[in-house]
Amino acid sequence: MPHKMTMQEIARLAGVSLATVSRAIHSPGLLRAPTRQRVLQVMAEHRYVYNAAAGDLSRQRSTVIGLTVPTTQNPIFATSTLAIEERAQEKGFSIILGNTRYNPDTERQLLQGFLERRVAGIILTGYAFQQEDIVREIVASGIPCLVIWEQLADDALDYVGFDNREAARAMTDYLIALGHRRIGLIIGPYSRIGRVQKRFDGYRQALQGHGLALDPDLVIENAPVLEDGREAMGRLMSLPEPPTAVFAASDLLAIGALRATKEMGLRVPQDVSLAGFDDIDFAAYCDPPLTTMRVPSHDIGQLAATVLMETIETGQPQRRRYSLNTDLIMRASCAAPRA
Repeated sequence: MPHKMTMQEIARLAGVSLATVSRAIHSPGLLRAPTRQRVLQVMAEHRYVYNAAAGDLSRQRSTVIGLTVPTTQNPIFATSTLAIEERAQEKGFSIILGNTRYNPDTERQLLQGFLERRVAGIILTGYAFQQEDIVREIVASGIPCLVIWEQLADDALDYVGFDNREAARAMTDYLIALGHRRIGLIIGPYSRIGRVQKRFDGYRQALQGHGLALDPDLVIENAPVLEDGREAMGRLMSLPEPPTAVFAASDLLAIGALRATKEMGLRVPQDVSLAGFDDIDFAAYCDPPLTTMRVPSHDIGQLAATVLMETIETGQPQRRRYSLNTDLIMRASCAAPRA
């Protein structure tokens, strides 16, 4: 049976202290590059693999962060997830990623699993209405917990997010300012997810603010995926009195909706204006390029990871609540309605 190298032997062979080897593994950014490279080279030559589970056990502290996202199919969540992973790796933490798939039962199972594993901390990309009790249980258990993509009224929870209601209201106001009075809305599961409900509220408030009635026929709640955007746009444009503009509260829904207009022989924006939400990379490369609301997804991920790990490392929870700005990106998919 081959000899298993120890951290002490790696330190001796590299000519450094045990603490330096530990830093090379957990916090490589704290070491000068030549020292870090020497330690890593010795580890590679002797095929040394650090036993993270044993290390966590000996320190009586986990280095694993639980992260939930609604889906990895949407590039906007992939961006914030990547930022979280990058910042976590700098500090020697690893990520357990769970997809809720917008399913409250799946989400509850993931959160329960994080509790049972006693992870170091948890980042929630929002959560369903039914999960308030288990989220409070997590906080009460002493596990640092932070919510992203939302602003929360609950004083017990930290968040790094943005004002979904105001962002949706601003987009709807923009379409109204162009002269549109009949504006469709294609939106994700607003009956189950708080941040999505706020986008619906922003749309509704903008209409009310301009004296426009909310027409239920113009609102379609669907999964935020391409095909559902295509299907919803087909339904809206087949109405006896179709909208002159459509606000899709997710770029994936908007891109699917754009496909539907082409299949129906409609031109954007000449026949119908179309706006999205998120500003994923594909939005600028659509035909026409998509007007959308830019969300600072990378900044959200970086700041969330930083805040959570500071809380973990200090062991002193403080209320940390950050609301970042969104930006209306005007491209060629929106114009004034035809007379």
